[in-house]
Formats: sequence, structure tokens, C-alpha cells
Amino acid sequence: MPKETTNRQIARQGQTMLVALLAVLVVLAVAVGGVWFWRSAETKPDIDAGRVAADRFLEQIRAGQAGEAWQSTTAEFKSAEGRETFAKNVKTHPLLKQPATFVSVQAVTVQGQPRAEYLYRAGKEKGKGMIRLLAGLDNDTWRVDRLTIE
Repeated sequence: MPKETTNRQIARQGQTMLVALLAVLVVLAVAVGGVWFWRSAETKPDIDAGRVAADRFLEQIRAGQAGEAWQSTTAEFKSAEGRETFAKNVKTHPLLKQPATFVSVQAVTVQGQPRAEYLYRAGKEKGKGMIRLLAGLDNDTWRVDRLTIE
């Protein structure tokens, strides 16, 4: 009889350890999932807020305020293209002088950072005169990171 008691105790202890281990795993999974959700929600860009910055950027260029438009860009943009070069380049692009119509937006990731790519059509012809703006959060402020004219 003592042998049966020992086997039951061992079985009960094994079940108790299994339940405790499962409880720890569930708590750990919930914690990891919560952190992942919190971080992804925190870094997801608000695409509508980004569009306001992109629209303002294009309006400033169209209004002849290239310096102000350049100032509203990211450090990477400024490093790639200085203020005077940018001002000279935007003057040579007739597409930037005419009103642009918003076409679409898509969320993208660049070097592990969430960004939004805004596509505008300049002029009346479909497919011609496309302006792409890549924008993202920079110190909690939306800024244009790249300008491409097709």
C-alpha cells in the first residue's frame, strides 16, 4: 500500500508541476503579445496625418516656398539634398508648379521603420506626371523623407 501512495503522490506532483508550467507559459505569452501589440500600435503611422504633411509640402513648393518645404523634411532628406540644390531642382520641374491630385497611399517599411508613400498626379494626363512622396514620423512630427518625380 505505501508503494501506491508514493506513485499517486508522484503523479499528483507531476500534474501540479504541469499546471504550474502551463500557467507560467500563458502569462508569458500574454505579456509578450501585449508588448508586441503596444509597440506596433505605437509605431504605426497615422496615414491621414502624414497626408497633411505631404499636401503642405507640395503646396509650399507650388507657392514658391521651396526653403520652407525643404525645412519640413527629414534630416536624411536634407543630407541628401541641400537647401539651395533642392530649391534649384524644384524650379526646373514643371510638374511641381501645377496642382497635384492625390491618387493613393500605401504603408511601407524602410529600414525597419514604418513609412507612408503618397502618390499624386500632376497635370491632366493619366499615368504621366506622377509625384511620389515618402513620409514618416520624425520626433513625433510627420516629415517628407523622399521626393520622386516620374
